[in-house]
Amino acid sequence: MNRQSLAGLRHRLRPGTVPLRTGLAGGEGGGAPLPYPSGWFCLALSREVPAGAVVNRRFMGRDVVLYRTRGGVLRVVDAHCPHLGAHLGAGGVVDGEHLVCPFHRFAFDVGGSCVKVPGGDPPKATLGQFTVRERGRIIYVWNGHDAAPPDWEPSELPDDGFSPAASWSTLLTSHPQEVMESFVDYRHQPIVHNVSLREVAPPADEGPLLRISFSAAIRLSVGLATIRVEQGLVLSGLGLASGDVTLHQVGMSLGVVLTATPVGPWQTRLRVFAMTETASRADSTRLRKAASTSWSAVAGQALVRTIAHQMGQDARIWNRKRYEPEPRLAPEESAIGQYRGWVRQFYRS
Repeated sequence: MNRQSLAGLRHRLRPGTVPLRTGLAGGEGGGAPLPYPSGWFCLALSREVPAGAVVNRRFMGRDVVLYRTRGGVLRVVDAHCPHLGAHLGAGGVVDGEHLVCPFHRFAFDVGGSCVKVPGGDPPKATLGQFTVRERGRIIYVWNGHDAAPPDWEPSELPDDGFSPAASWSTLLTSHPQEVMESFVDYRHQPIVHNVSLREVAPPADEGPLLRISFSAAIRLSVGLATIRVEQGLVLSGLGLASGDVTLHQVGMSLGVVLTATPVGPWQTRLRVFAMTETASRADSTRLRKAASTSWSAVAGQALVRTIAHQMGQDARIWNRKRYEPEPRLAPEESAIGQYRGWVRQFYRS
């Protein structure tokens, strides 16, 4: 590969370089044809919210704030103070176990109640909160219709014995349903990605989970030979896809997590994580532990770079395609039809 081609590849893989086209909104006339779905969605890595931190995010067309108390309690809340509307992520601070508003120093406890104000009694004010989970050092929040509490858990994700060895993210003019549909759209793989892919079994519908099994021959983007990959992937709603990737030629398995979080109408933050075992879960021998960690980190980075390259190829289509609510599917595309039926549960009936 010459220097010019390499520079172009680096540009395509740089996080955030997929163009955001806010004027299209996924359909003619500028209207988003799909609403926000219910489910679990990624907002940040755990390391991005250390104790005492206050972090801003966009989620489904609104500002939210993530913070962690000095004692380690994580919360995700509405960004605006219920007193007079100050933005808690613009100067708000963590004071012990409280989040303090920058405007009038109203303090809120981890339950969301205002518990302290300067020079007087606190009013009956409550800060809106989101249900939050941490799995594998990644932070997820719940979106339920009509503020309904979670009725299922993201149980298929890597546990806290794993952590992200490598990650990549970009912003799409698309919707999580469109992103996740690519996993059952097998016919586009050889055309768009030049990947030989074979469906091992039809998708298995398990309520909010959809299990997908396929095998593929993928060339990792670090100069390694083509590696045969067998993967069992689980879609946990429309915000999460997770599974184990087995790299047969190097005798290694990695966890992979792909998340699609709606930040606005037809705007989605896409993230890819390669998950490896933490040092405490590695071999007990110090030398083996170091070698295992080093090789898994290299493989994880290669896997993320490869997936990011493929997602960039898809993004050129996602960012300009129109959503077809009644697609004219070929007989061999039954998995897409099954997927379209499965996704209905994540919208209001």
